[in-house]
Amino acid sequence: MHKHLLLFLVSFSLFNLSASAKVNTDSFEGSINLLRESVFDTTHITIMVKGSLARVDEVDKDNRLVSRRLIDLEKNTVVALSPQQKLYTNLQVSNLPKVNRAGVEVRKTENYKEINGYKCYQWRVKDVQRNTEVAFWVANESFEFFEQVIQLLNRTEQSLTLYQVIPENDGFFPMLTEERTLLRKEKLKISVVDISRTNLSAKLFEIPEGYQSLRQ
Repeated sequence: MHKHLLLFLVSFSLFNLSASAKVNTDSFEGSINLLRESVFDTTHITIMVKGSLARVDEVDKDNRLVSRRLIDLEKNTVVALSPQQKLYTNLQVSNLPKVNRAGVEVRKTENYKEINGYKCYQWRVKDVQRNTEVAFWVANESFEFFEQVIQLLNRTEQSLTLYQVIPENDGFFPMLTEERTLLRKEKLKISVVDISRTNLSAKLFEIPEGYQSLRQ
């Protein structure tokens, strides 16, 4: 069963739950479409949110649904679905490891630009030890769910790991993420293509009919 997925921006893998995640059910409802571009591939990601429910779909460059995650922020649960095999499994719940902030430099600059109709400020995070610097162009428009989803998903995506280092990031959402080496060579780009605020059916967050449970 596939266990790779990008969040935010993002290919995600080895998912775990954080028992300390907080829920804000009075903010964004709708869907966000993102495009992840690296030197290796291109991936389309859709994040859907309704109250305490979230869904993350990953589609490959051939427009095939690779994986889906159903997240309940209130119950602290994540269900992984394999569309090809029509299987689903509940992912293991555990405490999220603390992010190592040693040697990481964070700068919240006054630089800003408009992206998708939102005024976005540039936050920069440099990690010399990992030879990487990430620029997050963030909007503050009641996107509290994003930090909650990130805390629920333990990812190998380095840029999102660095996002957690940034203090006071609640409610912000990176409309554009650009990761480069310290010599400015581009490694990864994740951009928001479209944001739709709309009422979503609760059925979108349910396990589809015909899926079988894969017991771990």
